[in-house]
Amino acid sequence: MEDIKINVASNLLKLRGAANMTQMELGQKINYTDKAVSKWERGDAIRDVAVLKEIADLFGVTLDYLVSLEHDAEDTVPRQ
Repeated sequence: MEDIKINVASNLLKLRGAANMTQMELGQKINYTDKAVSKWERGDAIRDVAVLKEIADLFGVTLDYLVSLEHDAEDTVPRQ
């Protein structure tokens, strides 16, 4: 489970940065606080699969992409 937290943290940070989105903006889009987003990006906490799916959909990636560190070449750039 710890690996998944770290993977989600890393991918979420990259996706949010690529979208030029603040933690507050992401939190507002999914009805969470910026503090919660910060905890997820540090790997201190992880949300349930329904929230992870919502985040993946928001960034145009699969749930698998969000929880994995290794991505296929075609998966390195999320859909916009």
